[in-house]
Amino acid sequence: MADGSRDAYRFSDVDGEPIRRLPPLRGFENMPLVSLEQATQPLIPYVPEIEHMVYIIQGNNIHPHDGLTVDESSSIALYSMEWSPRKNSFYIILNDTLRNSNREALLPSWNKFLRLFLTALSKLPSFGHRTIYRGIKLNLGQKYKEGARIVWWGFSSCTKTVGVLENDAFFGKSGTRTLFAIECDTGKNIRQHSFYQNEDEILLLPGREFEVVSSIDMGHQLTMIQLKEVAPRFPNIASVTSSEPSTITTTGTAATTAKPVAAAAAVVPKPAPKPKPPVQQVE
Repeated sequence: MADGSRDAYRFSDVDGEPIRRLPPLRGFENMPLVSLEQATQPLIPYVPEIEHMVYIIQGNNIHPHDGLTVDESSSIALYSMEWSPRKNSFYIILNDTLRNSNREALLPSWNKFLRLFLTALSKLPSFGHRTIYRGIKLNLGQKYKEGARIVWWGFSSCTKTVGVLENDAFFGKSGTRTLFAIECDTGKNIRQHSFYQNEDEILLLPGREFEVVSSIDMGHQLTMIQLKEVAPRFPNIASVTSSEPSTITTTGTAATTAKPVAAAAAVVPKPAPKPKPPVQQVE
């Protein structure tokens, strides 16, 4: 298991992103909401010691915030939890699966968990329009061309301030590095639910699409890439709601039965009242 000093890798796993367009993520949106234990049962063949991870989280006497249930809050804790060896950490295996272009290979086994996890995130208010950051100890400047539109398919852990990333546990102050400055509207602050609550972690959901605004050589082996979140022409991921399962229309958009995870702060309009029939006058 990991301690709080080893949770930095989540903020720098961007190198695994294919950044190209893939088939949309869907299939989980019509799953029933179940407990964390039930949601992770299909993952036993794929995530080593998953039962042990769930046992640890369930033993932490969670008192959830933001109107989440215990199971919903626990799903966020499970995502953020590091494991030893690191390659067996839950979030690494989940993100590798989401980035796999063969959607039918492993993804169906994850549908119950994704339904629970994304429902939990749909209840958190979006962080608002601002710039957040993540970094990696590699030069990714050639991969992100100015003007290109790219997609991140995994869950993306980011921070509110650059200063956090300057810690050597993240990407430090020297050596080959890439800093991403991400202008977005849909980040979720998961600090109150994370397994490690010592950092303000802002989570971007899968299927976020960005325009590469600029890629700049800052000197001293540091490249800065500026991204701006943009709306995709077609949904990259199905919406889930905080109540009943949503449905997918023939165009691939989600039916608005409740607040979708991609716009959790939006207000669902109420239907217009039906007009009253005219009163007939008595002769």
